[in-house]
Amino acid sequence: DGYYSQERYRQRFKVLQSRLKDPNIASISTYAEGEPTSRRYRINFQQDGHQLSPWHDVPLRNPDGSYNFICEIPKWTRKKYEIATGEPMNPIKQDVKNGVLREYKWGDMLFNYGAFPQTWEDPKVISEETGCPGDNDPIDVIELGTRQRLTGSITRVKIVGLIAMIDADETDWKVLTIALDDDRSQNIHDLADLDAHMPGVTSALTHWLRMYKTAEGKGENRFGFGGKPQGAALATRIVEETHEAWRRLMADKASAGSMKRSASATLLTV
Repeated sequence: DGYYSQERYRQRFKVLQSRLKDPNIASISTYAEGEPTSRRYRINFQQDGHQLSPWHDVPLRNPDGSYNFICEIPKWTRKKYEIATGEPMNPIKQDVKNGVLREYKWGDMLFNYGAFPQTWEDPKVISEETGCPGDNDPIDVIELGTRQRLTGSITRVKIVGLIAMIDADETDWKVLTIALDDDRSQNIHDLADLDAHMPGVTSALTHWLRMYKTAEGKGENRFGFGGKPQGAALATRIVEETHEAWRRLMADKASAGSMKRSASATLLTV
């Protein structure tokens, strides 16, 4: 009992220590509006009493070189939450299709799923790697640590790999990451380390991504690189390219007069 009590305390301290590395990130909080079972449910972000956009106001990178992962869908759940890129301040909402709140029918998520802030997959740019345009969203991120992350939580992660999924003839990158406060993160730096310390994980998540739409009567998703996950170097380059695309998006919106600044936040929709 003493060992497990000490271990729980150690894990809680690591999570707290991780958040306090950057006081600006640690001071960001979320609050909910509406009932979780309704189409009006939203998770909003705020800092010092001012509302933030998780897409535009949370930095992509931290001073220590890590990246900020915004969790939309916790592992072991299936409600399809996403950053609402078309709404002011971009809260997180549950996706709706034909008037019905969406859930994954293939099964619960095997991983924490979300996005990197300040990134954008440009639908006007054809990817050399996939031959398809971007999907007009922030780049998707899969966090492979052992803990379940809450919707709206921000976690420092390292990039370890990439899956080139093609969804409806659009490039839909999936960046593979692991949280810095995870016990295995100190040993996992690239795809080979991931396969060594978590055998079978890349094949399992690729299978999930390939098959999940078949539960809705649709076909399997396609992949670039023959369905083979790629390493950290390419993944980092792709993330940086989507960050530059986001910077161009911001500049274009500013020059067109469609971006407004509040006291601490950006009002921009796509």
